[in-house]
Amino acid sequence: MTTKLEKDKIGLGKRKEAVARVFLVPGNGNLIINKVAGEKYLQYNTAYLNKIWAPLKKLNLENQFDILVIVNGGGLTGQTDSIQLGVARLICK
Repeated sequence: MTTKLEKDKIGLGKRKEAVARVFLVPGNGNLIINKVAGEKYLQYNTAYLNKIWAPLKKLNLENQFDILVIVNGGGLTGQTDSIQLGVARLICK
């Protein structure tokens, strides 16, 4: 069972069938989705990539954090939206 401290480090995002568990770690702007480079996982779709980075770009933090994601279910659009929600929830914490 996870403790409250561990739950505070996870941003959970859901949309339709897609569920994403998002982790923000100090870094230099890398995106890793299911142990694959984010660009490759999202098929180099700039709209998807911009959507994921939007919450961090709004606060000028995109080069200070790496985004690590475990996502399953749904298609790429639903997964992208769930990752974005997870990032936004982590920022709010």
